[in-house]
Amino acid sequence: MKKLTKILMSALCIAAIGSSMAALGGCGSKKESITVSGSSSVTPIMEKLAAEYEKTHDVRITVNMSSSGAGISDTQNGLNDFGMSSRELKSSETGVKGYTLCMDGIALIVNKDCSVTDVSKTDVKALYESGTAIPDTTITAAIGRDASSGTRTAFDELLKIENGYATSVATLAETGNVIEAIQGSTNSIGYISYGSLQSTVKAVSLDGVACTTENIMNNTYALQRPFVIVLKENGTLSAAAQGFYDYIMSAEAQTVITGAGYISVK
Repeated sequence: MKKLTKILMSALCIAAIGSSMAALGGCGSKKESITVSGSSSVTPIMEKLAAEYEKTHDVRITVNMSSSGAGISDTQNGLNDFGMSSRELKSSETGVKGYTLCMDGIALIVNKDCSVTDVSKTDVKALYESGTAIPDTTITAAIGRDASSGTRTAFDELLKIENGYATSVATLAETGNVIEAIQGSTNSIGYISYGSLQSTVKAVSLDGVACTTENIMNNTYALQRPFVIVLKENGTLSAAAQGFYDYIMSAEAQTVITGAGYISVK
């Protein structure tokens, strides 16, 4: 009888250990991983979309901020699930395809203490191209983005800047760098995504038209461009990445997009 009792106790112990191990295995199960990389202008809204999606899906989404050029290159080389670009794709960027997520304006910004409230396209173009100070203002310097930036590409195309910037123009890597530089200078102008606009700097009008959601939507504000999701041509997304992509391109995600100050395309 004692021997039978010992056998039963041993079996129960083994079963308990097995159940515990199974439970631990379930707790430690690896989440599906999704990687998105590219534009520093698109990154803030992508992070908001990722956080919202993770609330109801067992996935881990990593958003790597760099530049539009890097996001496109990462997609071409299979280094992400999909990329982010704050401009249309160029014909030379082969092996990938782009889909518009939303629209965004490019805000011209100055220091909060700067008295300037309006500038002209002609004067801004001259400042960036030749370093010519904006007449009748305190603005004598310009801050731009580096060559890999999608915001710079769109800005240059919209202002028809074709021969590069004057040597006096400071070019920075990310949106945050431009904001910080403007905060520290009372005589400079820079440009950033409208959706990244903060109260620490001031947006100025362009040719009398303010950079607002309404003016971007009605096409009266001249500096606007698309935010683009970059997919590998003829590639296949994982089931997890496909689910996230379907979400960000859906009407459901537009509440997050418009709530963050971007322009819906749905």
